[in-house]
Amino acid sequence: MTPEAGPIPGARVLGVIGSGMLTHATMTKVATHACVIGDVAWITGRGQNTGTFKGQPMAADEYITDIYRRVDGQWRCMLTHLTPAHDGR
Repeated sequence: MTPEAGPIPGARVLGVIGSGMLTHATMTKVATHACVIGDVAWITGRGQNTGTFKGQPMAADEYITDIYRRVDGQWRCMLTHLTPAHDGR
């Protein structure tokens, strides 16, 4: 999800990355909460990244919630929700 485009299917995100239209130079994530119930888990935290989009520099600072499901013994991300972080600075 982006503020400009709303919800975006995972295949579209991966396509944009695969095409080189979106690149990342840095990515960090700090988990602030995690919970596992059976084969479902969710993690919330804060992430920052830098890179380029359509050749232009970009940077993001976001609150992140990821939801995972265990499939055949491996954790698979089923949903990522991003909210721009504003510290009031």
